[in-house]
Amino acid sequence: MTRQNKTALIIGAGLQGCSIALFLAKAGWKVTLFDKNVAGRHASSVNAGGLRMLLRDWREYPLAQRAMWHWANLDQLVGAAAAKSCEVRLGVSQIALALDEAEMSWAISRAEDMARRNLGQEELLSRDAVRSLLPGVSGRALGGLISRADGHANPAAATRAFREACMAAGAQIVQNCQVQGLAPVGGGGWRVTTPTGNHEGGVLVNCGGAWGADVAAMAGQALPLRTVAPSMMVTARVQPFLGPVVIGIDRPLSFKQSAVGSLVIGGGILGKPCPERDTSFTVMDRMTQSAAATLEAFPALAHAPVLRTWTGLEGATPDGIPFIGPGPGTPDLWHVFGFCGHGFHLSPAVGESVAHSLVSGSLHPMLAPFGCNRFAHGANA
Repeated sequence: MTRQNKTALIIGAGLQGCSIALFLAKAGWKVTLFDKNVAGRHASSVNAGGLRMLLRDWREYPLAQRAMWHWANLDQLVGAAAAKSCEVRLGVSQIALALDEAEMSWAISRAEDMARRNLGQEELLSRDAVRSLLPGVSGRALGGLISRADGHANPAAATRAFREACMAAGAQIVQNCQVQGLAPVGGGGWRVTTPTGNHEGGVLVNCGGAWGADVAAMAGQALPLRTVAPSMMVTARVQPFLGPVVIGIDRPLSFKQSAVGSLVIGGGILGKPCPERDTSFTVMDRMTQSAAATLEAFPALAHAPVLRTWTGLEGATPDGIPFIGPGPGTPDLWHVFGFCGHGFHLSPAVGESVAHSLVSGSLHPMLAPFGCNRFAHGANA
């Protein structure tokens, strides 16, 4: 995987693209990012900002553990002032709440499985422990799982911090620039055609997010991806009562209390994606499911008014983990997309491991489960 030169073109200037650019630029590479909109407009800036090991796919654990170190030491990546603006809060914990016997049984099985894999950061909680940690929780709560080191950050500020850090390191970002075509260059590398002209680089990285499969198709590569629009809502301020982030096991439940007292509520309720128009819309009839799940867990919140809702565009793969690696037969074309709504936490470790792979010419071991050929005929998913 020898490089013709230390130049990289990255399509997509969201959190993943900027993280890769930051590590490559620090390694002395010349990096140019192209974004069809304003950098970080979609999934990167509008997610819940979760920093969690809890309920992760075990294949993501090595990346997630490394990413947790980076979030804890974010000043080393983006500088002290920018890191402070990101409002990183680790150690407040995340809790998966079991509200019926089936969910509690699943939690017990999950804890046992993760212990067998020697991934013991998830701790089983009893009914009494949950009530102690979550004041006001429903009497129906039977227990759950906790990851005590977990927390959250401000996604918009973090996206801005990584963007500014990669530019300070020497990367160039071209915004509102629709990529129109891709072509391999004789002798190695790729050419990207845009309205402002052609650009060539020794390696091309597709961080196209919800449009990642479309970018891959420009290079003649078919990767399965479904575009989704996860929804969020925020309430008016209520009296502070909650420290941990609370997520559901079999319910569309995910919420945290902000520093000012408002509740930020997610839970995987999907809006209407319109990727051809670069936007998405909340489907209000569906949002009642998220509100109902929140009230089932914390009935006392019934009178907290919802102030606004929003959505973001994301790509989901068939097996729920991203594509991270070279395309089939193209060692100088990498795909890094399909994070299924949980890539925010992983981003610094993704940037580091992808950059390490490109600089060294050897695939980083942590990236082995995310290969782009895993859905090929006969491959193991």
